[in-house]
Amino acid sequence: MYEALEIRSFGEGKYSFLVGRQRYTLTTPLDEERFVRIVSAIQELVASFPPALTQEERLLLALMAFSHELDDIKCRLCCITENLKDSGAET
Repeated sequence: MYEALEIRSFGEGKYSFLVGRQRYTLTTPLDEERFVRIVSAIQELVASFPPALTQEERLLLALMAFSHELDDIKCRLCCITENLKDSGAET
């Protein structure tokens, strides 16, 4: 299975990688370590979905899952910011 999840670099920010049932090729300004980390997270998430789902369903579920996670992080940051503001106002 490792071979199927391989992320191939063609240099100058161009990569080819598999997500679900589809291979994608794109060019990005992201550094390789960050790009591989992001694509690996997507591959892992999509691989966890039931195999009967279509590619479109897999991608939509992945988008929704990552959006939910991003929203959770945003809410936590807002709470931390508010707590810092409140504690700064008390001193």
